[in-house]
Amino acid sequence: MTLNKRIRRIIKERTLRYVGIFILILLGSYTFVLASGLARNLSVLVNSFTEEHMQEDLSFRTNRPIPDQAALENASGAVIEEYLSYDAPLSETLTLRLLSATERLNIPALTEGQMFTGSDQILVDPAFAAANGYPIGSRIDIEGEYFTVTGFVSLPHYIYPVPNVYDILYSPETFGIGVVAREVIEGLEKENIESYYSVRFMDRTENINQQSLHLRGLLQAQEIFLSEWIDITSNRRANIIYASITGMRTMSVPVPVAMFLLSCLIIGIMLWRMVRRESVIIGTLYAQGYRRKELMAHYLAIPLLLALTGGVAGSLMALPSIGPSVMAMVTYYNIPVKAIEFSALNVLIAIGTPTLILGLSSYLVIRSELKRSPAELMKGSEQKTGINFLERAVKLERLKFNTKFKLREQLRSISRLLFLLIGVVSASVLMLFGFTIMSSMNQVFQGDHTDIYQFEYEYSFRELQYDPAPEGAEVFSGAIFYPENNERIEFWVTGIEDDSTGLILRDTRGNVLPNNQINITKPLAERLGLKAGDQISFIRKEDGKAYSFNIDAIADSYVEQFIFMPINQFNLLLGYPEHSYMGLFSTRELDIPANQLSGTKTLSDIPSAMDELLGPMISMIVLITIVSSVVALIIIYLVTSLIIEESKNTISLLKIFGYKRREVHSLILGSSTLVILAGFIIAVPIALASFGAAYGYLGNMINFVLPTVISPLSVLFCFAIIMLTYQFSKKLSAREVNAINMGNALKSGME
Repeated sequence: MTLNKRIRRIIKERTLRYVGIFILILLGSYTFVLASGLARNLSVLVNSFTEEHMQEDLSFRTNRPIPDQAALENASGAVIEEYLSYDAPLSETLTLRLLSATERLNIPALTEGQMFTGSDQILVDPAFAAANGYPIGSRIDIEGEYFTVTGFVSLPHYIYPVPNVYDILYSPETFGIGVVAREVIEGLEKENIESYYSVRFMDRTENINQQSLHLRGLLQAQEIFLSEWIDITSNRRANIIYASITGMRTMSVPVPVAMFLLSCLIIGIMLWRMVRRESVIIGTLYAQGYRRKELMAHYLAIPLLLALTGGVAGSLMALPSIGPSVMAMVTYYNIPVKAIEFSALNVLIAIGTPTLILGLSSYLVIRSELKRSPAELMKGSEQKTGINFLERAVKLERLKFNTKFKLREQLRSISRLLFLLIGVVSASVLMLFGFTIMSSMNQVFQGDHTDIYQFEYEYSFRELQYDPAPEGAEVFSGAIFYPENNERIEFWVTGIEDDSTGLILRDTRGNVLPNNQINITKPLAERLGLKAGDQISFIRKEDGKAYSFNIDAIADSYVEQFIFMPINQFNLLLGYPEHSYMGLFSTRELDIPANQLSGTKTLSDIPSAMDELLGPMISMIVLITIVSSVVALIIIYLVTSLIIEESKNTISLLKIFGYKRREVHSLILGSSTLVILAGFIIAVPIALASFGAAYGYLGNMINFVLPTVISPLSVLFCFAIIMLTYQFSKKLSAREVNAINMGNALKSGME
């Protein structure tokens, strides 16, 4: 159709404007395809890995070997397999945990190289090998014995290979795992070789906790003492990867939809203005015999062209990024990657969604104009000279001319004002998102830990202890509980000394809470909806019985989810002997035989592990900041461009009246300053509310809650970037203002 030759000319006249919209659509499609593809691949890889290699449902230790394991398996309906573990110190700061190879549960997956065939060969996890320089073929000196690395391995119960099941931060520079033959570990003849039993229930439809209680009863009936009973849902080595998958699935929808809606809004505004401006031309074309559907097709061509090309380009750019992104995640999580899957449905959604949204919104806008008769259209659009309710609400008469002019420029078009405001809010929230994650993590692992824990070492024993605590140490005990009918929320109830100085909890006003009462940490209280003075019952995971607690105070702390209570009260409630305990907090390193301990923790290791975690996070924050700055730049430029286009006559008149170029720039280009400032201020509470909801959702998924912390420095930094972006968009738009000559106003008057 001859009419469509105008499309190229229209786009050429406003190239930057349409390029901006194209980039918004491209970013939305790219984000959706990449995030959904990454989550999908990780989910498939994790599920297939854990099922094919028989991930355990729980593990435990015993005081003696199980006498008739086959009979116990039949009675409990489970597969049970024993494996050995030995922590071999390679240096003062580096530990390699040797695990014996298993055949029925937690079956090792060889990801590279060859399986070991001799007693002097070993498989290691790839992150540990890369961090410490152990490629395939190299040799590791383990306490005087040399082992050759024959390959890299993944284990279903060590997907996130941290030393202890409740650890959060992983550092391959200080800890790794290696798999050897069982005979190798037995041959080491070390006292601290530990034996564990892994269990996987055959009936996958029944409640795992109920099956666990049944198994526990069977073991206790044989008078077997159990320790370190850990189910897979409480084991962060296995379940923390689901937080990443859930987070990416959560983020793969709102960000692209926001991009598409912003594009839809600006396209709608532009089309509406263009159609109204060209109403005389449309009426003439009507009179010449063009049909309504031909005109509709002509004006729909631009938004559909932008949506299709932007969606296709974003999808094509995202597809090759999925593989490297999955491999980057795998360096953090140890799972084998057999293949990368691409979803045709996701690509169709990424292309179809902007096409549908932009097409439908544009159709409605164009139809509202084209439904008028040719005669009405040829008369031209009625120019609204009245002021809208916003202008009436704001008393402009008392203001100086410059201020009044700038405010009127913004208030005159409510749709344009809303677009700029929503755009700045969206870009600011996105920018604050990255900084908030880092601030929240920093608060939990460096701020709260340092303020609350006044000890350096934490020792957990395999069996109950009765001896007095050594000098500089305090005793503690703990047990896992969950609310009735909500087994997803698991938490620790910890008994501590009445006059403990190793643990300092504070209320919201900063006052120190006494330790001779029951205190609950803030994230747990918020998840359970508890307040001081409440009485509530929880189910103890170990025996399935209900226990009642009276909450005395809420501690303003985000160091995980705990209820702290006096240890004497703890022992009495759970039926433990008086003065017994399970662990020690100590300000100095204690000389405790390794075979008595089930785990140790050094708090000073947390900052270095935190640095490892924040390294890649800083890169992510830089990327988010760049993307959000580009989004802000596009939106501000588009709105400024619209203002210039609609103010051509005004700009021309200002030049005729003798206003200097700098003054014209200030009046026209500087009119958006207040809106941008308001948009950023609005974004801060929205960010706090939305991040709090997102963290709460993720907390339910992974049983770990982050506080929503926005540091003032981050807010100032984000504000500076937004304002710099605004100044840059003004520079880009200045050329358009300068190109308008004084004759425009005269021509307009003659027409």
